[in-house]
Amino acid sequence: MRLGLWRAGLCMMIFCGVMWAAKIAPIDFKVYDMPTQDSQGPSVLIMSGIQGDEPGAYNATNLLLQYYTIKKGNVRVIPVLSPHSMFYNNRGVYGDLNRKFATLSEQDPEYGIIQKIKEQILRPEVQAIFHMHDGSGFYRETYINEMLNPKRWGNCSIIDQDSIDVTPYGNLKDIIAQIVRHTNTGLLQPLHKYHIHNTHTATKDTEMQKSLTFFAITHDKPAFAHEASKTLPLREKTYYHLLGIEGFFKAVGIEYERNFTLTPTKITQLINDPNITFSIDSLITLPLFNLKSPLNYFPMPESAKVRIQDVRLDSQSYIIGLMQREDGTIGIKYGGRTMGVLKPLYLEFDHSLPSVQICIDGQPAQEVKMGAIIQVKQSFFVESSEGYRANVIGFVKPGDSSPKPQEFDTLISKKNMHKAFAIDKKERMYRVEFYKDEAFAGMIIIEFVP
Repeated sequence: MRLGLWRAGLCMMIFCGVMWAAKIAPIDFKVYDMPTQDSQGPSVLIMSGIQGDEPGAYNATNLLLQYYTIKKGNVRVIPVLSPHSMFYNNRGVYGDLNRKFATLSEQDPEYGIIQKIKEQILRPEVQAIFHMHDGSGFYRETYINEMLNPKRWGNCSIIDQDSIDVTPYGNLKDIIAQIVRHTNTGLLQPLHKYHIHNTHTATKDTEMQKSLTFFAITHDKPAFAHEASKTLPLREKTYYHLLGIEGFFKAVGIEYERNFTLTPTKITQLINDPNITFSIDSLITLPLFNLKSPLNYFPMPESAKVRIQDVRLDSQSYIIGLMQREDGTIGIKYGGRTMGVLKPLYLEFDHSLPSVQICIDGQPAQEVKMGAIIQVKQSFFVESSEGYRANVIGFVKPGDSSPKPQEFDTLISKKNMHKAFAIDKKERMYRVEFYKDEAFAGMIIIEFVP
């Protein structure tokens, strides 16, 4: 009985979460053209994240953008077609986005997103398309058991038909065979073997007739899909997707380099790199990992009250975002993972103070830009800037009861900091905030290191 009530409660929490997510307008996707050393080559489009609960796919495109160099050819990447669903780790908050390409009402919340995806597919320079998913089980042409059968989608490469009448990549069957052969050169175990899955969409699969790849081929754009099994851990799903991308590159003539050894272990390290940071409106930089949660009274631009998706974020990663939560807090999202929570203090943001002078550990003052994270061993001293005030969160000047702290020209030591106000779990990092009257002028993070 108790288990049944627990399950009912869990289902209600998931339902309420989806209902809350659906109150927020769909987030537009971002498009990236990878730099190339020689543009005299093929032009391709790589996409993932059309379904938000497929992290192997969107982590692969994220790593592609970060760690690969294109030597010849042109590669356009859309790492997440449905950021909204990805941030909620949901297949599709407004329904399955990959089933909206045949017909769609203009009243559908994602109508505009679909039109923009179609525009990307139909760009004249796009010669071939590679679309990635995570699918259930392991595809096999004949039934073996519940997890290995024709109705499963994991670990296969997909075409809608053998060919289309275009050049140079209309021979879909031959190209997908090359992709499968390359992927199978890196098998971690025999169970993972890739197979070609020809869905014969036009004659046999009415659901797939609503899909992105079928839309593409019916508009004379060669399109290929690649699935990794949801059964696999994230590092292995991502690994097989990167093998698939590399097989696709080789099949169509894109020349590339990767600056790491392709193994599941290395992929784990890259995904969980503790050096990943993100910045908010160029005035704040935070580490992605090991943040305390929640961070209270955290400055956020007033515009975030209305539409947080318009807040400018910059990061080494392409799958980071901020999402408003039902309780008024803001989630820091890394794909579908919540890395921390901010309790916002909405303020006007002022960009008139680009940097300050800081003395670190008794050394001569150096210029430090807003949004920096700097390392300190023992103490620091921020030189005054006329018209601004400084507030070191976690430091209280002895005898100072001012409601608006002013901590310019004050020597601040590690021993004077209250660990409860540290922003990280190791309790080494502290906020130094700057204000111009009531407006927020920026933040510098001080990290005390051994």
